[in-house]
Amino acid sequence: MAKPQKALVATMRVMGGSMMLAIIAAFMPDAWLEAAVEKVDSSVPLGPMVEYMARGWSAFYFMLGGLIWLFSTDLPRYLPATRWTSWCYTWINGAFLLVIGWLYANGGSWDWFFWVILFDVAVAFLFGLAILLMSRKVTEASA
Repeated sequence: MAKPQKALVATMRVMGGSMMLAIIAAFMPDAWLEAAVEKVDSSVPLGPMVEYMARGWSAFYFMLGGLIWLFSTDLPRYLPATRWTSWCYTWINGAFLLVIGWLYANGGSWDWFFWVILFDVAVAFLFGLAILLMSRKVTEASA
């Protein structure tokens, strides 16, 4: 395997592996979820909708991380799926970064949680961009 492909595999496994850690949040005790919601916004009641969103998104991140890891096991075979995923990450998170920047520039009242969201979106954007750029060196015929 060529050096650019090794870098791509390593990047995909780090990101996919870290995303799979979200499975913890899918099964975390209710007390942990209550504490997290209280920390972010104490006026939000912990009901079925919050429970569904928190655990559902965590399960989704786990599944997506697993797919990204799977894609890294055979780059040529999964190249179209890898590129599709990276395009989605780049465009969706890029657009979200623009929206966040616009909201911030227009004087929204932001606390520490704004910076958490900004960091998350920026990392996702950079991940998508890195995978997209590194995958250009891979061809569907390469081994």
